[in-house]
Amino acid sequence: MIPRSLVSQGAGIALDLATGLARDPNDCPGKAVFFSDVTLWLDRQGKTWPDLGIDYDAVIDELLNAQVPQLYLTLTQKAHAILCDASREGLRLHYPGGDVEHVTPQLRQDVHDGIAQSLTRDWPPYIQGLIDSGALQTR
Repeated sequence: MIPRSLVSQGAGIALDLATGLARDPNDCPGKAVFFSDVTLWLDRQGKTWPDLGIDYDAVIDELLNAQVPQLYLTLTQKAHAILCDASREGLRLHYPGGDVEHVTPQLRQDVHDGIAQSLTRDWPPYIQGLIDSGALQTR
């Protein structure tokens, strides 16, 4: 979706990794791929973003400021924490009063699925609106 000519080499590599992960049903947790998924996949390969010469924070900042279509989602704090988690053992959420919740693979999958459903519902009309207004051109 993002022309690689619009982003740095590091951002292009990050996007290519996400695209590759999305195409592999054995590695991809669902239709939506998040950078935490790519980070976890890299970890399973014994690699890190710096191993690839990529400054993760700089790439995220670059993509957030890129002149490309972006759709912002409203998430709960819990869903956001799950979305950002790239730990091997899974996230542990600590609540007031001392309760601790271990985020199960199923809960992580449910968050991925919910976001994918939102994107499936909201992305096509958003892009069509950009096309209809002339803000985005198709070839």
